[in-house]
Amino acid sequence: MLIGKAVRYALIASGALVSFSVAAAPADIITTRQQGLKQMGKAFKAISDNLKATPDVGLIRTNAAVIAMQAPKVGGWFPKGSGKEVGVKTGALPTIWQQRAEFDADSKKLADAAKAFSAAATKGNVDEIKASAGALGQTCKGCHQTFRERES
Repeated sequence: MLIGKAVRYALIASGALVSFSVAAAPADIITTRQQGLKQMGKAFKAISDNLKATPDVGLIRTNAAVIAMQAPKVGGWFPKGSGKEVGVKTGALPTIWQQRAEFDADSKKLADAAKAFSAAATKGNVDEIKASAGALGQTCKGCHQTFRERES
């Protein structure tokens, strides 16, 4: 069953749409995942920038919650047939689908690291936050090295 465009975007914005059915258009799938990944990237950048100054634990908690909410969705954002073959600009490499088990394992590592980071942010210990942020960043980097096209 196809849902209306306005309803689909409302679901996407609310975070209710986590995985996709065959009925979803590949361009919509790619747009949704790019929005979610950009949201996580902006949150992580805000945290990283804040940790370089005088840390604002409230700002860090808020952004950690965004990452923790989005990270478990990552694996579902890459269904088969949502790569470059559909003619939409995406940095997703074919290795996502060729090495699906590894990608799914990396997606789980991301969700786990995001959950741990959010827990550290909730505690408010800046040293623990910094260590957990570093671990989360390494998790992101590891996946990007294998599954994301390098930006020029």
